[in-house]
Amino acid sequence: MDFFKFRLFFLLASAVVCCSADILTNDKVKGVLGKNVKFNTTFDGSEYLSLSWNFGSVNIVTASKVKVAIANAYKDRVKLNNTTGMMELGPLTATDNGMYHLIIVTQDLRTLTGDSELKVLEPVSSATITSDPPKEAVESNSSVVLTCTAKGSFLKYTWLNNTVPVVADGKRLVLNVDGNILSVKDVQRWDLRGPIYCRAGNDLEEEKSAAFNMTVSYGPEKVVLVQTPTSSVLATGAMVTLACSSVSSPNATYQWMYNGAPMKDTTASITLENVNEKNSGNYTCVAFNAKTKRYTASNMASFTVIEPIKGTSITRVGATTPLIAKDSSIQLTCKAVAGTVSSTKWTKDGVDLVVSERVVLSKKMDMLNISMVQREDAGLYKCVLQNAVNSLEGNYTMVVNYGPEGIKMVGPKAVEVTDRVEIKCTAESYPVATYSWKLNGTTLEPTTSMFIIEQPSFRDTGTYTCTARNPLTNGTASSTHTLAVKEEGALDEGLSGGAIAGIIIGVLIALAIVIGVVMHMRKKKDIPSPY
Repeated sequence: MDFFKFRLFFLLASAVVCCSADILTNDKVKGVLGKNVKFNTTFDGSEYLSLSWNFGSVNIVTASKVKVAIANAYKDRVKLNNTTGMMELGPLTATDNGMYHLIIVTQDLRTLTGDSELKVLEPVSSATITSDPPKEAVESNSSVVLTCTAKGSFLKYTWLNNTVPVVADGKRLVLNVDGNILSVKDVQRWDLRGPIYCRAGNDLEEEKSAAFNMTVSYGPEKVVLVQTPTSSVLATGAMVTLACSSVSSPNATYQWMYNGAPMKDTTASITLENVNEKNSGNYTCVAFNAKTKRYTASNMASFTVIEPIKGTSITRVGATTPLIAKDSSIQLTCKAVAGTVSSTKWTKDGVDLVVSERVVLSKKMDMLNISMVQREDAGLYKCVLQNAVNSLEGNYTMVVNYGPEGIKMVGPKAVEVTDRVEIKCTAESYPVATYSWKLNGTTLEPTTSMFIIEQPSFRDTGTYTCTARNPLTNGTASSTHTLAVKEEGALDEGLSGGAIAGIIIGVLIALAIVIGVVMHMRKKKDIPSPY
């Protein structure tokens, strides 16, 4: 049976019984130009007599369970599932727009029909972002308009900042009705950090634009100046570094200022070597952004350069003769060879110097006067000169000559001819005293502080005189000691009156105790028994 006869049989069969049922899943179908589209059915695939697809009045395909007949105009563009009745049409052309009609005649001569309107859409392509201004904007000063254009039918637009959808707030971020124009008012650095994409699409497909990057210039801000070292006072000859940083896009350039006047330096950091007093003052850096045309000044770094103290020493003024206690006075000065002194401190033997009527410091603390020095004035004197960058001390050891004084003699009062005799003579003196000895006015040979007689004789009895002499002051002091030399055993005969009295007293006490005990025992025996 040729196609014409098969179609005629179908028309006759469908005319026998006519009833209607919508067996297409969609009454409207969209397809993309150049691609295929499917017309899906709800038919369950049961036995039928005939099936026909028509486009308007033009038959496309007629089929039974065993045979499919496709019109010549559609032979290479149509595929039919003759079980379910699903038809696939393509590649689509613009002339395929229109209404498609399906008729199925079942075994029991029921007629099932369905209509679906096809819209052929132009493919989505050429999604592109354009910008006004083109590629650069200034934060808070610029408004940016991004426009997304694309080819295709029934397009919808969405915007992405990297991967995050752009949400318009209707104030700074505004989308037009079609969604293809994004306006950013008073643009901020994070608004278009990007990359920015636009997606153009319809119900069937979409296309993403190439990445768009816009440079938003901002700053300079947070301009910070750091000084190293951080001290506000520096020593002459020191090195100081000043470093300036800022938040800026593009990177800022810098102009350094000294006491309000421009310097020749324009780098981010400067180093001042071997500074002197002329470098003292106030420093700032001013950051400049060539795109935003903005200037921002840093915090201020201030320092003073002073000369460190050098060559501190204590010097005695006037006479250099030895100091003698209770007779001499002294004047000391504390000075430095170089440097500015801001404070002076005196110590003696490691503790703060105590001033008095005798010990007087000048108003400037640079001179010490001690009148009528005493032996306790001797010691190590220090003066510490200090300023903001260093301190340096000078030392002076004061020696006070005194004595002899406090002379005394220690030795036995009496010895036997067989005893060894030692008599010691001591005196406080500086320098150490020398000693001379006399017996009953006659000079003896020893010149040390210890007088020794190995085997005394009766002629060694008498009064010994020790004289101490200070070899520097020529001062002397004397003391006497009496010694009696006796025959052997003389010092051991009998007891002294005191010893005898002590023995008698002890015997009497013991006797009293014994008598008391005896009387007590007798009284106990005289008590009658109560029984």
